[in-house]
Amino acid sequence: MFNQGGVWQWYYYKISIIMKKFTCIGCCLIFLFFIGGCTCFMAFYNENHPSGMNKYYNLIEPTGILESKYMQLGSHNVKTYEEDAEGTLLKYKVWYPEDMINQNTTFPVIISNNGTGWGVSKYPEWFNHMASWGFIVVGNEEGTSWNGNSAEESLNWILRQDSLANSIFYNHINKEKIGTIGHSQGGTGVVNSITVQPSAKMYKTAVMLASTFDGYSSFLRWESDASKIKVPTLILVAKDDGLTPPKDLYNLYNAIPNNVFKVMGRRLNVGHGDMLVFADGYVTAWMLWQLQDNDDAGKAFIGKSPELSKNKDFIEVRTSETAITHLKMRYPREGI
Repeated sequence: MFNQGGVWQWYYYKISIIMKKFTCIGCCLIFLFFIGGCTCFMAFYNENHPSGMNKYYNLIEPTGILESKYMQLGSHNVKTYEEDAEGTLLKYKVWYPEDMINQNTTFPVIISNNGTGWGVSKYPEWFNHMASWGFIVVGNEEGTSWNGNSAEESLNWILRQDSLANSIFYNHINKEKIGTIGHSQGGTGVVNSITVQPSAKMYKTAVMLASTFDGYSSFLRWESDASKIKVPTLILVAKDDGLTPPKDLYNLYNAIPNNVFKVMGRRLNVGHGDMLVFADGYVTAWMLWQLQDNDDAGKAFIGKSPELSKNKDFIEVRTSETAITHLKMRYPREGI
């Protein structure tokens, strides 16, 4: 006799298998759409959110006149050169003005102190921008820079290149015009580069962005001593950045001797990682002033009304009072 219950069980079994297959396919499609959507969003974000991987200088709308001027690319076309390095440095990479090759002259040098895990390959456009203003900019792939060791290696390497007759940098390095810039952990690297490293005395100026410094950097154990700094220093951080709270900023600024020209400020409406590019207009101006004697760029920081101090995007701008006396002697016509 025909077992009707068995038939329905068979149909239910088959339908359940089909439904499971459709469920699996549906979940896979949803997952693929999700991944695809995230990928598209990240591609859009990476393309449109200013960063060292894109042409941030075309995306950011600076407030200050000088800030806007120096946020743009400079007049030099830029070329790159790279060479393998030992250990975690992986490679040295240099961005330099293309016309350097045909000129019998030297160029100022900027040494990078990387942020945590942030080698040169993660912010190439920042290097390109700085080199377009007439600098030779040197970096490596080291992601731990707080002690200044990797910057010391980069500096020693480019100085060796200057002495090698077969190097494209032969006799092109201005040893009297060397500066360093560091972001985040690299800010502590800057302090150590210009104070305790063997080549510390070669540096003429420094910039720290979103520096995670508080003298001993708490649990991070990144030791440094800003009281040993002897060169003009610019410190810029994001206002709402938990990694660089006001206490740490003021500790760093106050630790630097008052007879050293020092400037600090906090940038509104950006985050920790953003400072590398959003501060670049003034960072470029600072390096042009300090290493190329560009007095126009210097007006962002000195004079009766320095642009940085009145820029609505920056707050708590401070300048060392004692150092201003020295600047009055250096620039008697600037009305400082």
